[in-house]
Amino acid sequence: MNDSIQPQPTSVDSKAAYYERRNHDGIKDTFESIIVALILAFVFRAFIVEAFVIPTGSMAPTLYGAHGTILCQDCGTEFAYGLRDLDDPRQIQVVRSTARAICPNCNHPNSDLRVSDDQMNPERGDRILVLKWPLDIGGPLFRPARWDVTVFKDPSDGLTNFIKRLVGLPGEVLMIVQGDVYTVPTADLSTEARETLDRLRHEKYELRTHQRTGRLSSVPTEVLSELDEKLRVARKTPAAQSSLWFDVYNHDHPPRRWDANQPYWHSPVGAKSGWDASMRRLRFTDRAVDDDYVELVNGNFDAISAYNIFDRSAPPVSDHRVSFVLVPESSTGAVGIRLSKYGRHLVASVRMDGAVSIVETPEPGRVVPPVRMSAQVPPFSPGKGVEIAFENVDYRLGLHVDGCEVLASSPQPGSSSYYGPNVRALRAMQLEYPPSAPRITGEGGQFELLHVLVQRDVHYFSDSRFNSWAGLPWAPREGWGSPASPILLRDGEYFMLGDNTAASKDSRLWDQIGPHLVSRGEAVQLGTVPQDQLIGKAFFVYWPSGHRIDWLPLFSRFGLIPDVGRMRWIR
Repeated sequence: MNDSIQPQPTSVDSKAAYYERRNHDGIKDTFESIIVALILAFVFRAFIVEAFVIPTGSMAPTLYGAHGTILCQDCGTEFAYGLRDLDDPRQIQVVRSTARAICPNCNHPNSDLRVSDDQMNPERGDRILVLKWPLDIGGPLFRPARWDVTVFKDPSDGLTNFIKRLVGLPGEVLMIVQGDVYTVPTADLSTEARETLDRLRHEKYELRTHQRTGRLSSVPTEVLSELDEKLRVARKTPAAQSSLWFDVYNHDHPPRRWDANQPYWHSPVGAKSGWDASMRRLRFTDRAVDDDYVELVNGNFDAISAYNIFDRSAPPVSDHRVSFVLVPESSTGAVGIRLSKYGRHLVASVRMDGAVSIVETPEPGRVVPPVRMSAQVPPFSPGKGVEIAFENVDYRLGLHVDGCEVLASSPQPGSSSYYGPNVRALRAMQLEYPPSAPRITGEGGQFELLHVLVQRDVHYFSDSRFNSWAGLPWAPREGWGSPASPILLRDGEYFMLGDNTAASKDSRLWDQIGPHLVSRGEAVQLGTVPQDQLIGKAFFVYWPSGHRIDWLPLFSRFGLIPDVGRMRWIR
């Protein structure tokens, strides 16, 4: 029996009263349902997931703020470029006369911009979803993780929402050296080193609050020496690294006409070489020429994003990746990839019989033993393509065959596959150390390389010539976390960096503590984000800049047609 069934009215008057009461109850139920839905929506937004809009290009190309999109007039590569403040007439005037969007693939300076500040109709910034509930729950399982793209409150005002990549965690000392992030747990340091770094942190607080004058003291030599021995590279997760590869040159999109500064594959032996790079592939036919190789000439390996529309000098990047599809035409021969980093030359060799290896070219006088490792994979069949990739990133070597990593270097000294940094030497190294261009070698047989792509890693630089430091006269010009100013992160303190390192004011350069945090006194440190100011982890772009329809006025000014193909997970 169903207890919810109601008795039916038996008279005309009772029927009218019954249906009037039902209509009244229906309106009431509908109104209550709307109120409950609104409450649930607010609860969902406050505690579960919230939507945000990206305003600037500090996280490009992972996430875009207001931008223009263009097809390069020379090679046809599509890319985004950033726009200046549309509300500043002085900047608009500059852009009208000097705007150039440098193609990240072929270095062509595009001037016929589809969307410009002059037209004042930029593409809108990415709209993203941010997961909030893990931070609300807390606990060891839901702590923020290194390399997460994180939304938080601007430490200088507490009102603006910032989005950066979380790179520094509580309980460690962080230093940026030659573009990489290095960390060491505070507990691994000597008592003297911990106390010294904490004293410098306290000195920073006194200078900020005008309790003392002068400049921040230098880190003692003995503390730097200890850090040199104990700092380790904070290697990026595979998911984060996939977003932080920047294309240098894609041979699927060669320039239609090569200017003096545009990239191309070149063989130094000229017509004697077995290499042919004239088409959108690299073809090798053995001609018994010693050391027959092609080298990428004029590749743009500087730490500058195509998003940054104005020319700007930036340090060179030494971490590279080369990938292609190998199509053997014979069962013999080998292809090699040489990547170099600060004078160390690493060569990955792939033979058609399946023998693979990574070997470091010995250097006279080098104390560290050269890297040597090898493995065997199934032989390659003529005419059947196989994906090959070799990368040197975060002092880690990796050789991939058909998407599987078949060789990787070791972080442990003493093994034949050890590959690691000398932090002391890196700190002393000049920033202008030029990177060596990637090489591809051929030996025996015949083969083709399709979809040849060269990429570089993100490069977080800390140098006064490139950082737009706002001006604390007592602070280190290189910024927080630099070799001159390693930062001690206490409980509840996080360090943030933008992917577009040349145009990101992040933890390196923060120079203000907002009124919402001033009352906490020394508990808040310049260059860090307190844990309770974290909002959540960005995980999905649900509405990238939409398509425009040029012949419809409203749709030509605003991208109202969703670009489904660019909806993506954030890594």
